[in-house]
Amino acid sequence: MKHTTDTIGPAEARARAAGRLGRRRLEHSRRVAELAAHYARVHGASADDALVAGWLHDVCRDLSAEEALDAAARFGVPVGPLERGNPVGLLHAPLAAAELRAAGLDEQVARAIELHTVGAAGMDILAKCLYLADLCEPHRDFAGLERVRRLAETSLDEAVAAAARLTLLEVIEKERGVHPGALALYNEHYGAD
Repeated sequence: MKHTTDTIGPAEARARAAGRLGRRRLEHSRRVAELAAHYARVHGASADDALVAGWLHDVCRDLSAEEALDAAARFGVPVGPLERGNPVGLLHAPLAAAELRAAGLDEQVARAIELHTVGAAGMDILAKCLYLADLCEPHRDFAGLERVRRLAETSLDEAVAAAARLTLLEVIEKERGVHPGALALYNEHYGAD
């Protein structure tokens, strides 16, 4: 599928990320962009859109908690108890999407960025590719990840289901609250018998 954003292409996305992120997070974004583009080519989404989403997915990740909460108020991003307890971890994705929408980013790419951390039911192919690329990028290594990586090469939905289960179990193991989007994603795949 050939679709490119009208306003922000891969080169500009890379430049925007470089202007906002430290070296370590910029390298993470490069790896995510490359893997998201690979998954997009395998599963029929736009590789250019995946590159843009990958480069820009963490542009708000280096905000402080106070800056994240201020930006949420400015952009009208909802803040519930979970987000208030972990503002950077849970708000960086919707904040990046809101900021980039205001800059004219294509809605499909912005939505993928918005959902890359916790996911949601009904994600499109691009959103699934970014969600998986952020989890599966080569520098990540934890139990169960190799299975998700293998599935991502052949079945996007099976990989997303496995990733949702894996991340949900980790959140529960750490005795943290479960984000409604993550639960909806899990239930979409495992809720029916």
